[in-house]
Amino acid sequence: MFPHVWNQVANNLATHARKNLAFVERGAVPVRVVAEGPVAGQLDEDESVVVGVFGNDNYITNDRARREVELVRQHLQDARGIEVGFGLSQDGYTWAMVVRPVEQHYHTEAGKAFQKAMLKAILDEAVNSAWQNASTR
Repeated sequence: MFPHVWNQVANNLATHARKNLAFVERGAVPVRVVAEGPVAGQLDEDESVVVGVFGNDNYITNDRARREVELVRQHLQDARGIEVGFGLSQDGYTWAMVVRPVEQHYHTEAGKAFQKAMLKAILDEAVNSAWQNASTR
């Protein structure tokens, strides 16, 4: 998919997290990609395994939240993930990042589900660690 499409997915995730997950400060969630219309033909097999990372941290005004995002980005290399999209909720309070694995090792639905679950677990830890470390640097 084109980068602007992934950024829109990230914007939608940030808006969803702001409205429906306001009680969760930060975390990682599996993302189900449903492509319709002209976008459907742009979806690669590797793009079906994506995870969203978000923070309800007042991104626009909070330096610590922006530092947290930078630390998550640095951790992606260790997580064998790549950022494909970034977005904010409409009020700029919540940020979200869409991440996929660098390499797709599994081709069955069970294998893809396993890879997605492992990436989610790694990113969950990364975002929480990044928040803790964001104020110490």
